[in-house]
Amino acid sequence: MADHTAHRPSISLGLAANLTIGALVHVLAALVYGMLSLLRLEGCGAASGLAAGWTLAVLLDLLLGGVLLAGALRRTDGNRWAVLAGWAGSLVPFVALAGSAMNFVGNLPDGCA
Repeated sequence: MADHTAHRPSISLGLAANLTIGALVHVLAALVYGMLSLLRLEGCGAASGLAAGWTLAVLLDLLLGGVLLAGALRRTDGNRWAVLAGWAGSLVPFVALAGSAMNFVGNLPDGCA
């Protein structure tokens, strides 16, 4: 006789999966920032390209992260805390790196004409 019971993923699996998804969203935003930081806006210095890359990367991170988090919360089977804990855990290194990047961009002189 076949076993037709639904097997729910364990709580630790939900935590690890959401931690991984959250970290991947932040890594994608960091790659976007890295690519856009190479931009040299016409008539502007390096600080303007870094600021533009920073702004677009943060917007991407917030929008994509928000959509994926909302989707994960809708699909959870009573493990909301695992979803939220996974995403919160992925924010810890992101916030530290974001603070460093903001200080670096903020200390650069602006060179727009």
